[in-house]
Amino acid sequence: MGIKVDEPAFVFGDNQSVLCNTTAPASTLKKKSNAIAYNFVREGAARDEWRTAYINTDDNVADLLTKPLSGPKRAKFVRMILHHVFPEERGDTGGD
Repeated sequence: MGIKVDEPAFVFGDNQSVLCNTTAPASTLKKKSNAIAYNFVREGAARDEWRTAYINTDDNVADLLTKPLSGPKRAKFVRMILHHVFPEERGDTGGD
């Protein structure tokens, strides 16, 4: 779709049972809508287009966009995102 990707993309999640369902074809899915979505993910994983991997919930920055957070965890994730958007320049002390 316009961007050539040479390696599989990683999809991180903090729910180990969900991640297991994305790679285990023998796992049973009870709802048809879930089965359709998981089969899509399973097929992509089988083609090595993407790989699912576990990330600890304390390090999952996506939680900032998917659930209400407050306090230190929210502040940590906001700092992590801002660090990638506005990286600090090395060697610049700002005191000209």
